[in-house]
Amino acid sequence: MKGPICRQDIKSGRLCLICAAKLKAGQISQADLDVLKAIETLDNKKFLIATELVRVFDLGKMALIFVKGNAGMLIGRGGKNIKVLEKALGKKVRVAEISKEPRETIQQVIGRARINSMNKIFKPESEELKVMIDSRDRRMIGDKEPLEAMLKTVLKQPVEIAFS
Repeated sequence: MKGPICRQDIKSGRLCLICAAKLKAGQISQADLDVLKAIETLDNKKFLIATELVRVFDLGKMALIFVKGNAGMLIGRGGKNIKVLEKALGKKVRVAEISKEPRETIQQVIGRARINSMNKIFKPESEELKVMIDSRDRRMIGDKEPLEAMLKTVLKQPVEIAFS
């Protein structure tokens, strides 16, 4: 499995100068390293060649893993791999696949909450996505600021969440 951290660093548990600089700059997190270590313990990790780990977000009781490629391979048959990761990390694990369409990625992150509309807002300094979520699903989303920050990191553009 490809990832933002060198394979030697995962096996040794210590970061090289390049990966340490990434950690200091906030491009990777300790959660990335923990998940990649746990993935190394999987029996069928050879099937994860076409999957790339992009980023892991530690949300307290849950770890949200963003991948490119085949997320189903990381989940495993019947959720077998996820169960191993949950046991290794000591928390729930959820996998979201980054798609070319931002709407699909956002829908995977917010789960069953309904997206009413999604618009691009053009500002002089940048382009922003505004996602309107059904107000009845407000409790599913919880606090929207961490979600907006997470989506901004993954989609590489500002995201604003509003309720209608």
